[in-house]
Amino acid sequence: MVKNLLGYRLIVFHIMIVLIIFTGGCSVKTIEEAENSEDSNQNPFGKNESESVVLGSISHGFINPQLDKSGRALPLEYNGGELKIDYSVRASGKAKNVGFFIFVGGEPQPYKLNESDSHYQYMHLLELKGDDQDTPFTFEFTPVTGQQGDNLHVSIASIYNPGFMPDMKKTSSYGGYQTTLEVGRSLIYNQNAESVDFFPNTRKEILNHVQLSTEPVTQDLFDKHSIMEKVDMAALDKNVYSDLYIDGEIRQDNLKVQKSGNLHVTFNLFGHSGMRYRNTFYLNHQALASKDGVSFETELTKGNIAVIDADIELENLEDFSTFYVVSVPINANDFPDDVVVLMKTPSLLLYR
Repeated sequence: MVKNLLGYRLIVFHIMIVLIIFTGGCSVKTIEEAENSEDSNQNPFGKNESESVVLGSISHGFINPQLDKSGRALPLEYNGGELKIDYSVRASGKAKNVGFFIFVGGEPQPYKLNESDSHYQYMHLLELKGDDQDTPFTFEFTPVTGQQGDNLHVSIASIYNPGFMPDMKKTSSYGGYQTTLEVGRSLIYNQNAESVDFFPNTRKEILNHVQLSTEPVTQDLFDKHSIMEKVDMAALDKNVYSDLYIDGEIRQDNLKVQKSGNLHVTFNLFGHSGMRYRNTFYLNHQALASKDGVSFETELTKGNIAVIDADIELENLEDFSTFYVVSVPINANDFPDDVVVLMKTPSLLLYR
């Protein structure tokens, strides 16, 4: 995970997509690191150059942010109307297919780009032209939340190769695609956010029977997550874990569904006590809504799992749909010594 770094003319984060060849198979890995890392050229897997193939890289960040005397980026300011954020992205290889999400105070934020035919939606997909070329653009949006005097966090997260979807013939898995990389900055409100109705262009109101609850963690849960390292009650003091269940089971890569009825989804989040997250369900990169809203807040408590249950109306699904959940921390400043970042579940294909 990567901490947010401030204080550069272009606040940039970098992700490399690397295919590592191992004896007996291969595995797609995503490496996230700050571009100004002193050791950014070192292979973190300890393999030599002949054993890896770089599939692509991406970096993105704010253009020319105002800096304070210590060289740290000053907050953005909202003064009414549409907020405009100048931004830039650079990518190579397969990473040139990239999408962006914006969250304000953890709430998913519809936005448009500074293009004549752009309209409000939760994610815009960019097809970048050349390798390693800076592509500047501008996000434009009216914040969905915020009152005068508020200081909220703006998270901008890229999603790698959002255009990819398994066809269940040649491919059945997303592999290393659709991982995220987050950059953040504070937003100070000099006046209230204006009320804008983005519906129906942005909201797909197909979540029903949304319920939030808690239940205790179990040893079986610890055992299930103890793959790369041991997970126990002590690990929950610093780390956050999640599980996504479909009709009571964790599904990998894809799931064949019916044409009608409901699909029951359960999202579990547990770990770092005191952390608060806003969680949003996505279908084909657009936020799903219920009668109660688009995102759902959970607070993590010691030894407990925060649970969100919901039903998805299958009639509203396309023949092939990408499904996942994004969790955005909303009180990371309460834990300055910890690495707290946006989380996304692996993409799951729902197909008929």
